[in-house]
Amino acid sequence: MGLNFRWLVNAGLLILPVGTTVGVLMGVDSHRQTTGQEPLFNTPSSGPGTGGGTGNPSDDRITTEVHCEKQTGRIAPTRGVQYILNPNQWGILEDTVGAMCMHMSLNNNGSYPTPSSAPPFFVTWSYAPGPDTQPVHAFPNVQVVTGLPMLLSKVKSINLATEWTYGVGDTPALKTDIAALTANAVNTNVAVDMFFDADKNKAKNSSQAAFEVMVWFADIGPAAQVIGLPAGTIATQVINTTTFELYSGINGFKQNVLTWKARNMTETFYGDIAPLITQLNTIPAAKFDGTNLYLGHVGMGTEAFSATQNVTFSMPVLSVDIGV
Repeated sequence: MGLNFRWLVNAGLLILPVGTTVGVLMGVDSHRQTTGQEPLFNTPSSGPGTGGGTGNPSDDRITTEVHCEKQTGRIAPTRGVQYILNPNQWGILEDTVGAMCMHMSLNNNGSYPTPSSAPPFFVTWSYAPGPDTQPVHAFPNVQVVTGLPMLLSKVKSINLATEWTYGVGDTPALKTDIAALTANAVNTNVAVDMFFDADKNKAKNSSQAAFEVMVWFADIGPAAQVIGLPAGTIATQVINTTTFELYSGINGFKQNVLTWKARNMTETFYGDIAPLITQLNTIPAAKFDGTNLYLGHVGMGTEAFSATQNVTFSMPVLSVDIGV
């Protein structure tokens, strides 16, 4: 009952404009405490950005945090796989019109449905279209920390479980309505992003790694195009009834980008995506040889291009279990 009540209290944050800053929210929180009400934010003793370890086994509260800054590395308390949550507004310029806030629900005791489960989160955002040279404003995501970097040759499986939705407005949608998103000129995708390099330190760096391998579960709007789209598909692969099509190209960092895009939008996916990587070794056009490569980075989220009004991406279920 206590947790349900706390969620209802925190749900009040959802009606705030996307441009509302953390400072304003903290001001509301301070007022609640001075008037004897339960605070909106319960900060663990380790403080934001530290987390980790096993959490506090005796603290069964759920901490709801809202991050509207450009970057934050929020390491969630956990007893299993370690994750970092980040709004990652890397494409924001001085004249950018728009904003984003990332809402995350952290279990203070570090316990989630499975040892590999990530904290649920959602992001609300709206940006005016950026220049053709930099159309992406942000990639809010959850990044795997545990075990990386590791030699790709040691990776036996990457079991991914994910459920997500996209909707117009400030609250998570029950189901993605493509017609409503299209009517509001939404351009975005939903993707897993991975980086590989023969140097394990470069493999961790998203701008220095030799290879970027993406798995797209949705491409929404005409601006959300995979790199290499004009050249067409170079391979297909079916994972648990989802058909993925492979595209290849070079990005602005001169990295080889290989993108497996789901033929149809896939809001729910449970399966091993490791075969999407191992198959690259057999495709000459991919120019990918994983023999001595390190897997240095795995994250999942949404690339935010543009939208005429607030939209909300929600991921209540995410689990990444890398088997060796």
